[in-house]
Amino acid sequence: MPSRRLAFATVVLASSVLATTALAAPATMAASPPEPTSAPVPREAVAAGDDVTFTAVLPYDAQALRRVARKISTPGNKRFRSFLTVSEAAAQVGASSQARRALKDRAADLGITAVIDATGLTAQLSAPESVWTSIYGQEFIYLNAAPAGAISAHFPETDNRSTYNQDVPVALDGVVSKIFPIDTKIFPQASSAMDRPINEGTPFGPGAECLDDTTLPHTYSPNQLHVPYGTTALHDRGLQGKGTNLAIIGVGETFSAGMAEEAGACFDYRAAPINFIGASGIGSEPVYGGPGTGIESNLDVQASGAVVPAADAVTFVETVSSLSFIQNLIQGYTTALAKVHPDVITLSYGACVDALKEDGDWPARKYLDDLFAFSGIVGTSVLIAAGDSGSSGCLHGGGTDASLQADYPAASPWATAVGGSRIILGQDNERVNEVVWNSTTWSPGTLAGGGGSPTPYSSPWYQGSVSSADRRMVPDFVAHAANSPGWPVAMTAEQFESFAGYPPAGGATWGMGSVGGTSAASPFTAANFALLAAKKGRLGFLNPWLYSLVKKDVRPAFFDIVDGNNQVDPEPACCTAVRGYDMASGLGAPQFDELIRLVD
Repeated sequence: MPSRRLAFATVVLASSVLATTALAAPATMAASPPEPTSAPVPREAVAAGDDVTFTAVLPYDAQALRRVARKISTPGNKRFRSFLTVSEAAAQVGASSQARRALKDRAADLGITAVIDATGLTAQLSAPESVWTSIYGQEFIYLNAAPAGAISAHFPETDNRSTYNQDVPVALDGVVSKIFPIDTKIFPQASSAMDRPINEGTPFGPGAECLDDTTLPHTYSPNQLHVPYGTTALHDRGLQGKGTNLAIIGVGETFSAGMAEEAGACFDYRAAPINFIGASGIGSEPVYGGPGTGIESNLDVQASGAVVPAADAVTFVETVSSLSFIQNLIQGYTTALAKVHPDVITLSYGACVDALKEDGDWPARKYLDDLFAFSGIVGTSVLIAAGDSGSSGCLHGGGTDASLQADYPAASPWATAVGGSRIILGQDNERVNEVVWNSTTWSPGTLAGGGGSPTPYSSPWYQGSVSSADRRMVPDFVAHAANSPGWPVAMTAEQFESFAGYPPAGGATWGMGSVGGTSAASPFTAANFALLAAKKGRLGFLNPWLYSLVKKDVRPAFFDIVDGNNQVDPEPACCTAVRGYDMASGLGAPQFDELIRLVD
């Protein structure tokens, strides 16, 4: 099922060497947007009397939506970057007023309250449990979900209690195209992670002083990584985040209070305030997971925050992780677009396509694709981590299928897939070389930048400039994701002990670990695109523009990676970096100081 894009480094922390593998499997460290626990939850554990809320997809014109998105996203079209507001887009490509009224009227007749989402693509349908059981003719199944304290209620498939009912009930036929009969509620849980941690260890200065002498060789600082990608050059020009509007989506977990500030103190940058928003089921306050969770979200916040130190705020949207990964993402993206309308959204989660098919969630992904296209219409760029299992995406999170697989939603033709590289720095932190990230070259495991083929999609119009293949190819570009040297992440003492196997030295209430993964590459590059958007205006769906630059042979925009491969199993025999586009490094590594010059 869904996995995070976080890979633990072979790290040297304090005085011990700890070799670790990819963050995997649900349960212990909530290593995936965790699957619901298969054992049913006792009915008495759920608060009675609350309305049950389902997400429904409205009958909008998907073809018309995608036509508009393509026009607005394609250089040379007269509508290129003529972005609409969310409300304008909802009126133009969302469900018609007649369809909305029909749903509300039918819902009212059934005793359901229908609230149309701001995109005009989906709605939230709320009713007492008795109304829903009458409509579906079934009893609810209750499962544990994530974050901690979440309980998910769903109507099951007749032959599989752990899969949700795919059918639109007769009572709502004709007024909705799809309904997710899943409702997740959060019940209060005690958590020490909610208290802002206080550093009681030795004094921390900027940079290296936060890491001991053995950890330091295995970790790049943010300041180092900013140099080769052109971030430092943008900062020197005064583009440090003022006016940026960046959103991060976390699935089933949130960031740890105070850790972004500790990272900023270490590496001598201001940590921008974090604006928290809860999607459906979360509420207005962050909901923290169990012991050891939150490292992924800390990485998202810190890798992006170092790029935009002058930002008024970075928005973190937390959504639940329940029975339907697609529903969780629809709720997260809809919330971000409606409440923030960000310039850029980054996501560090994904799933093996075959697993989504097995769970019955795959057919619903077309509605998420449409939401990505809608994002392009309103000017929001969507960046998604491509995965940490190389060209065998279904190996991530403990899977056993080594066949060629590109993960979803990075494989969506309406999103920008960010793969992984390993950068080699020299004097003054200039790039000596950059190669495809593949940790299997120095340690066993399935750690490599996601990419490869086949994806389930035909070739999109914008990739014709780089290939004659008949399938959508990923990644679109890459950035540093290696786990040695890795990215530094400030963690609570609880997270650090779960990560390292021992508590921080000296009784400190937090520690600094070193990790890798495309869940570092995606927020880092997303924050850089946010810098560009703050200066040049919204960029919208990035791929048509980025591929058009290569068509024009604008080489300085990307460092062309020609070394390495992302193969983690010998059988698939894919994919090797070559000159130009390839399925291991995409277009290459973006040079943001060059890209800003090329924005039309």
